[in-house]
Amino acid sequence: MDLTRIPRVLDTGNLRLRPSNQNDVQGMFAMLSDPESMKYWCDKPIENLDAAVGVLNKDLESDAQGQSMCWAVTFPGEDRMIGKCILFQFDQANHRAEIGYILNREYWRQGLMQQALEAVIDFAFDTLKLHRIEADVDTENTGSIAILEKLGFKREGLFRERWFVYDEWQDSLMLGLLKQDWQAREKSAAEK
Repeated sequence: MDLTRIPRVLDTGNLRLRPSNQNDVQGMFAMLSDPESMKYWCDKPIENLDAAVGVLNKDLESDAQGQSMCWAVTFPGEDRMIGKCILFQFDQANHRAEIGYILNREYWRQGLMQQALEAVIDFAFDTLKLHRIEADVDTENTGSIAILEKLGFKREGLFRERWFVYDEWQDSLMLGLLKQDWQAREKSAAEK
């Protein structure tokens, strides 16, 4: 499947997810320069707009090569990036990918990332026909773990000292979501 040819604008009602573009530099900088937002990321906070351009260009190049699908999370009627969702590490033979996300701290605890992730997960299972989605999360990132578990992800493994960030080793928790579990969750929600 050629990921570069698949339309992927997603609307949740409250949010619009669209492919990232060069105009997202300020939004990327706002998220990736915030130490609190980057606390559980695999990199230290960026320090300037040039670094944001570098990260954005890396995302755009990965998308152009069909290695990932990156969305800018925006509000309808506004085109300003407030978050980012990405599917990457595609394994087409085994119908799986990894999911990643970050949200500008100004919008935390409003249920926005859960909405964005629901749209991306629906897209992954329905349009891309994936069987499995994985998430690699810092064990201390309880907010992210809670969102993933609310979405039906199951804890599947602990990787001790997997990432070296902020001059220390950090553990990583692997979570997985199967298509049949997602469909059962949706069916249960529809019956309520």
